[in-house]
Amino acid sequence: MKTWSKWFPSANSWMSAVLLVLLMRGISEVVKIIMSLGDSIAHISPKLTLVFYCAALLSPILVIAVTHHLLHGVFDRWFPETRIPEVNPVQGFFPSLMSWWEGLFGWQTIALITLVGSLFQFLFVPSFNSLSYSLFHNVFGAWDELKEFFKVANLVRLLTAAYLYQFEHLVRQHLIAIGAQASSES
Repeated sequence: MKTWSKWFPSANSWMSAVLLVLLMRGISEVVKIIMSLGDSIAHISPKLTLVFYCAALLSPILVIAVTHHLLHGVFDRWFPETRIPEVNPVQGFFPSLMSWWEGLFGWQTIALITLVGSLFQFLFVPSFNSLSYSLFHNVFGAWDELKEFFKVANLVRLLTAAYLYQFEHLVRQHLIAIGAQASSES
């Protein structure tokens, strides 16, 4: 029974997944703004347009890192008992290494849940007959209203994100255990 519960997403994994799926809407707006800036200067410099497209591609890392940093700052200030002992308290405005890691992992999670959600829609939802439309809809228009958050494709994304965050948690706990064992042996 213990092995099964270890692989079932914990409350923290579910919370991270829900926050990421909710944050995807804001991230898509940031990407749209950066892409429109790139499009508006395309006639000036194609190279600068490419820079804007790369910035749009990488912008979710920054958005997630800053959001993670700010949320942990709020939690450290008003709910200090929720802080994990292995993680230092938030200091300053610039995101810490752990916030940047969460940004990178969140970015990878968004890519994977977009792919899984698109594949699910393409295979099982009869109204979508184009994979490219499904991918575009998942990235830039996943849900415009709250009622669309509870559609099957978004629930598939949520479930996939929860399992990815649980996997990250298990890897992190394993690395902490190895580090503790190595420090106790020396």
